[in-house]
Amino acid sequence: MRKTLAIFGGLLVAASNAAAGSWYPNEHTVEKGIRTGTTPSGAEYRIMPDKTATVAKDGVIWVVSCKVDPINDDKNCGTYDVFERVLVGFDTTDRPTEICLPGHDYPGRTAFLRVDRNKAIETGEDGCVGGGYIAQMLKGKVLVSRIVVWPYDKFDDDKTDLSILKDALELVKYVREL
Repeated sequence: MRKTLAIFGGLLVAASNAAAGSWYPNEHTVEKGIRTGTTPSGAEYRIMPDKTATVAKDGVIWVVSCKVDPINDDKNCGTYDVFERVLVGFDTTDRPTEICLPGHDYPGRTAFLRVDRNKAIETGEDGCVGGGYIAQMLKGKVLVSRIVVWPYDKFDDDKTDLSILKDALELVKYVREL
């Protein structure tokens, strides 16, 4: 009888994952409603009950978050590396609309982005470029960012691993629909 219940319980978990619309078939629910699984690229992901999520592989972590605007109920989503060096904003669309360097905050100064050995591009004073830059990011391995931090007026360079960016972008699209 115990074996039957254990198998039946396993079937219930599988059914509840299917009902929840698993991101990948290997997804399962762990403690406190946290959903976890592995992408085809081998990255591990977690979707929290509050609909935030992470995707990680080989020490590289990207975070996914959506916030509902309290005035117009629009769901604005994005993903960023765990160190918050690079933010890919989707706003209310299903594709990136901007790539920003959140740490850039020196008034009147611009920042720079460079993927691998490609030519660097300059951001606006807000530290952002258009979402079209994502195409180059998806082809690259490392993004180098150069920001200017208030009040020091000195460059601060960082590197961000892009190896699981594609997974993070797909996870944004999935989480948006939850």
